[in-house]
Amino acid sequence: MNRLTTILGTAVATSALGLAAFASTGVASASTVDDTFMSVISDEGIEAPSAKEAIGVAQDVCSILDEGGDLLDAVSAVADYTDLEFEDSAFYVGASIASYCPEHKGVIG
Repeated sequence: MNRLTTILGTAVATSALGLAAFASTGVASASTVDDTFMSVISDEGIEAPSAKEAIGVAQDVCSILDEGGDLLDAVSAVADYTDLEFEDSAFYVGASIASYCPEHKGVIG
């Protein structure tokens, strides 16, 4: 679990920095958050079939956590749905949390 925590921590930090930069300019609209999320996962080499699908999966991560699921539940769901490797799925979950449901950062540890 320590490795997962490290991977997710990196994803959250990366996403949070990007989001903070946009927020400081006063233009943190929904599309800006979406654009930042897409940029973060793309920079990690994760290719989504479409932005709409990638954002939908990210929001599903938040739903899993909202419903009481844990970090492993979220990573497993992303891996199962997207066929991403475990590390990429963990990064995706971290970026999802940072972008769409920062209230769940506590699950990262």
